[in-house]
Amino acid sequence: MQPTFCFIDDADFELDNFQKNVAPAFKGVEFVYARDFDRALHKLAGRRCLCFLLDIYGAAPGAGPGDLPDAESLAPALGQGFEVGSLYQDLQGESGEKANQFLRRLYGRVQVAQEAFTAATGQLGQGAAFGLHSLAQVREHQPWATALGYSRKALYADAAAMCLGGADGVLQKPQGADEAAIAKASHQAAPELAEAAFAAVDHRLSGMAGLAGLRLCQSGVSLPLVEALQEAVGQINGREKRSAEGRYNALEKLKAVRLEDLELEQRDTEVILALWDWLSLET
Repeated sequence: MQPTFCFIDDADFELDNFQKNVAPAFKGVEFVYARDFDRALHKLAGRRCLCFLLDIYGAAPGAGPGDLPDAESLAPALGQGFEVGSLYQDLQGESGEKANQFLRRLYGRVQVAQEAFTAATGQLGQGAAFGLHSLAQVREHQPWATALGYSRKALYADAAAMCLGGADGVLQKPQGADEAAIAKASHQAAPELAEAAFAAVDHRLSGMAGLAGLRLCQSGVSLPLVEALQEAVGQINGREKRSAEGRYNALEKLKAVRLEDLELEQRDTEVILALWDWLSLET
């Protein structure tokens, strides 16, 4: 069975675009697609998911759709009547100091636009609460899984909130002027996205397996299992250490340990089984 990943997004276009233009770059992985976490859990039907790619912006839980903001309220924030020359007036100090002053002023304009964007998303019943809710559900139901924010509209503060909420990172959806341009950009960026997601899974599973091995070693549960975990971690902790033969041997060594004969905590069992799935990846 192939390792399972899941992409959650509340927009049909994004789900379809990912399936057609991005997922093929994830060699050896089977994807599940859903508009929210509850539907994802239903589609997984008890399978372990090793990585969730989570749209950050979406319909906030319990929020209904609102009206579009009026143009008059957006115009000032988006620069109508703004004098670009004001960015250059009375800059003080040496070249480096002037550059910092200029960038602070320019970012001030960006910040105003960001505030207008945040207000508009709230008015439309959308926001980062969607991604944070999905993230919390992942951590509750499948804590071994890697969780990555994946967004085109999220702001710096949203990315920070996701990371503070326990995400393993945030990746940016490719930009485009229209759906055709987004589809093309997504196809071009897919290999890099897959590489980043695979590295994130490596990092999370190696860390969790290392902690599980330390607990097992301290409790004296099973030296063969500890050794098997150590070998498995060596195969996923750093791309230069991987090999198809090494992964196969590490997987066989793990499978040789009869987990049912050991009194393992559920969290350790789940991590070990997730590690089995990941070592079986055919790249």
